[in-house]
Amino acid sequence: MIWRDGIARTMLGSMLISSIGMGLYTLALGQTLFHLTGDAQAFAVIFALQGLGAVLVLPFSGPLVDALDSQRVYLACSVLRSATVALIFTVSTLRIGNPVAVIGTAAVFLAVFDNVQRTAFFKFTAHRIDSTRAVAFNSMIGIAIQTGRLAGMAALGLVLLVGTPTQALLVDVAMSLVAAGVVSTLPRDTTASVGGAQLPSLRGALGGMVADWRQLFRRHRSELVVFGMIAMCAGDFVFSYSLSTLVVPLVDAHYGAASWVVSALEATFGAGMITATFFTRFTVRQALLPGWVALQGLLAAALAFSGSPWLHFPAYFLAGYANLNTITWLLTSLQQHAAAGDKAKMASLRLLAIGIGTAALMPLLGAASRVSLTAAYLTAAATSVPFLVCAVWAALRFRPGTKTPAPAPAPALSRT
Repeated sequence: MIWRDGIARTMLGSMLISSIGMGLYTLALGQTLFHLTGDAQAFAVIFALQGLGAVLVLPFSGPLVDALDSQRVYLACSVLRSATVALIFTVSTLRIGNPVAVIGTAAVFLAVFDNVQRTAFFKFTAHRIDSTRAVAFNSMIGIAIQTGRLAGMAALGLVLLVGTPTQALLVDVAMSLVAAGVVSTLPRDTTASVGGAQLPSLRGALGGMVADWRQLFRRHRSELVVFGMIAMCAGDFVFSYSLSTLVVPLVDAHYGAASWVVSALEATFGAGMITATFFTRFTVRQALLPGWVALQGLLAAALAFSGSPWLHFPAYFLAGYANLNTITWLLTSLQQHAAAGDKAKMASLRLLAIGIGTAALMPLLGAASRVSLTAAYLTAAATSVPFLVCAVWAALRFRPGTKTPAPAPAPALSRT
């Protein structure tokens, strides 16, 4: 039982708390930008800039986190996230400069901290959660994230009774600090860290990182399907980001811009993900992967041509259900397939794919949204096609556990 594992409970609790802030942050920032600019493109630009931030940091974060104490990295990133959201609150309140440009710049740094933290989380849990509980734990991550997001959306509704979406960002500031406090209660596990990075070795870090990445690619050069699976991770997040981006103009077009409907549709997507976690032992299967990806694309296409709530809410629910199954299978498979010294680097590759996909595809969605809501949803459906090809490839060719990569050497950052 996963709840009997104290480390799992603590990490899931931290994820739940931080997700409350993130859920509120995403919805509050989206409403703020839409009201400032009048279209969904500004929010799509923010997602694209966050993808750019991920692309900039992730080639370095994997080797760095592999060399450092993942728990300390996680804590530092929580504190830095809190400070960055506080900065966004300050510039939004004082109306400093162009709001989209200023918030976008802060969002790049926010993406850097968030992605390094996710890399640290991936490594920490890979080392400290028993492999027999990996699927259960990774599906529970989905519950924690979506439950937190729903709570954050509900909290936003309460905050808006007495304040503004911008002021609601302060809740995210507080939640990040509380989440850091929860993780700080765990004892350190020195076996999970390969070794501390030292200043003399950091001077030659770039060469060492290149060597580490070369070794990782060499170990998987006969398994190109693994890289197709990494690319698929981008598809899941681009799809969920697309639905979040388009929910505000959807409500504006069909529900008279009622804020509660925005929260309700986002909550419906989250409810779909939470529901899926109860059936992962049946639905998180390699053979079903193409079906879940295809379903997401079909739902986006259906949303393009319907103005009926009878379709909107079921579509968002099923989209969340399919999205969780795909994410859980990919996360668990990549986590378990990576060599012991490559856990953080594999996480970096996964997050790098998400960053590149977001930076490349979200501007297309933003441009399509300026044409029409129908064009935007059709663009979301079209972007799922290459990821569907990767899903078919993975379903047919991936062989988990049939190849054990050679043990990874100590990360270059810890060598002297």
